[in-house]
Amino acid sequence: AEKNLSFELTPIAKDAFVFIVPITNPIEGLTSEQIRGIYSGKITSWRELGVDLDAKLLPYQRNKRSGSQTALERLMGETPIMPPIKEDRLGGMGGIISATADYRNYPGAIGFTFRYYANELVRDKRIKLLKIDGIEPTVENIRSGRYPFVETAYAITVSERKGNVKRFIDFLVSPVGQSLIEETGYVLP
Repeated sequence: AEKNLSFELTPIAKDAFVFIVPITNPIEGLTSEQIRGIYSGKITSWRELGVDLDAKLLPYQRNKRSGSQTALERLMGETPIMPPIKEDRLGGMGGIISATADYRNYPGAIGFTFRYYANELVRDKRIKLLKIDGIEPTVENIRSGRYPFVETAYAITVSERKGNVKRFIDFLVSPVGQSLIEETGYVLP
């Protein structure tokens, strides 16, 4: 603002904010309201969710200002998020996935991440992605916006784009650039 500059945002991909549980957990999905209940501390057991699991519900969180914790805060809206106990606040995104998959062989864990990260970077077969409000986080459901927690990835530059910056953005939105983005596992806008 001091330099009289503005930003230009170009959507280049979409991704889904997803909730994960150990593959051994029989649950297949949750509602948005149930997630708010879990992360506000109002729901504390899997039995409250109709799941025959004797384990206490253990909801993992990320550090403040991480992308996924920020996505949780947006999802929660005005509903306060319960403070995590120290060992339930995980730093890295890979940490939340592996901890949810196998926290001391604890079947009651639940965590969150982004679909791209879980499916393309970590690829931990010990977790599963939950349906939300009955909708799976598939490419089709993310692209169409049917899946309720879709995030858009932007290329952000200072306006006016010139030289290599302009050429790079033009490449990202070109058919070749979009094909490469899709090949990595992101969903096209």
